[in-house]
Amino acid sequence: MFNPENAQNEIDFLSRSSSTFQTWKSIDLTIPPTVYPPREDTALLHQVLSEIQPFGSRTLLEIGSGSGALSIAAAGFGWNVDACDINPYAVLATRQNAKNANAIVNAFEGGIGPSEFESETSVWESRRYDAVLWNMPYIPVGEANQLLGPMEEAALIDTHPQGLLSVFARMMGQNLLCKLNGIALLVCREHVDWMRTVDILRQEGLAARVVRSLTFGDDETIQVIATWHPFIQGKHHQLKEVDSTNAELLRGNYATGDSVIANVQTSGRGRHGNQWQDHPQSFKGSWMLDSTSIFELSPKRQIEVAQEIRFSICSESLHLQKMRIKWPNDILVRCDEEELWRKCGGILFQSYSKGEEQRIVLGVGINTIAESLRPGQGCLEEIKVTSNPSRIFTLLNAVVASLFEIKSAIPSPSSEQEVVISSLLSECIYRNQVCTLESVSDHGITVIDSSGNRHGIQNDEELNWMNLDPQ
Repeated sequence: MFNPENAQNEIDFLSRSSSTFQTWKSIDLTIPPTVYPPREDTALLHQVLSEIQPFGSRTLLEIGSGSGALSIAAAGFGWNVDACDINPYAVLATRQNAKNANAIVNAFEGGIGPSEFESETSVWESRRYDAVLWNMPYIPVGEANQLLGPMEEAALIDTHPQGLLSVFARMMGQNLLCKLNGIALLVCREHVDWMRTVDILRQEGLAARVVRSLTFGDDETIQVIATWHPFIQGKHHQLKEVDSTNAELLRGNYATGDSVIANVQTSGRGRHGNQWQDHPQSFKGSWMLDSTSIFELSPKRQIEVAQEIRFSICSESLHLQKMRIKWPNDILVRCDEEELWRKCGGILFQSYSKGEEQRIVLGVGINTIAESLRPGQGCLEEIKVTSNPSRIFTLLNAVVASLFEIKSAIPSPSSEQEVVISSLLSECIYRNQVCTLESVSDHGITVIDSSGNRHGIQNDEELNWMNLDPQ
């Protein structure tokens, strides 16, 4: 961490006088130089933590404890707290501030370090936690416009070549941090480079949900993201052949969180009763959802799911440009701007009611390889997304849990996801006029024609989409 160029800077920073925060959440804190003090991001994470009842064996780890403010608060909420920091002065501050507050916090030196050679830690080698907190260094090193000492820099700036969030996601995905039924709460930016933060976690098979956000005056937004292992109580079933994965879940003896995928689907269904055309080695899968998690099965909900799938599948920014969604439930691809869009996948909710029993399932079909494609069909391989049904299941399982799984320890999923209009196919012909998609609602879409007139449309059969390869 230290080298001749920055050693003197560190000495200069350490010579600054300590400061005391007397009123932060009624906790007195003595904060040495180089130690991160409680700020808006700390308060945001504290707000979420205060709403979570301790569960399991009540074990909690705070990574990067800084002054110890959150660890002390967590102990006050009833957690059995371990805390770690790679800054030895932060460890001392955490220990002393906890002692002064009569809080039991076991503080250790260590953590997820700022370089690829400092990612391992012995702090939690023998333990898995019910909850993990980390107010992450989320400022990219390229945006650092202030000279900092190495220890203070480690609290603020992400200098890891792979990105600290990727390191964390990989460790948690390998079950090295949380218990299987545990949760982690992270303070992050909305994006790391071009990719959404939640998608970095989802690509490691983790569910990830934004539970709080804060936008500063410069339009910088930070988020508290809850992440966990998806559907750990659910049973996953892989079938050789089935008429429809949705139909199988609706009629069978399945519970919320269960999933079914099939190698061959003989009678898959699309919208309006149309048949889903099966494709060799394509992904066909369905999930049983909690019937209380969806208030209305609207086309908007289907497009929200398709949008989240699109974001999570794309591992390069170029992929996003080659993938679009057609309202209300189709995923489209094309290799370049001169081509027509072709259908690559589809999303479909279906429900079943009998007396007081109600079942809701979500089915997803996605073509993965180019072999034996029919006219008008596309696949992920064509746009250089390397995948297979097993990998697709891991991603989609994370996406579906992020949107719909009910976790008692964290806020329920929102029924109002933002629809990014730019991710949708936008030009269409309606009543012999060229129109542009303007907005999406639970009731349908609004398009605007060349004269500026707006039209509300509920039935997608009334539209002819431009630049779409017919099937």
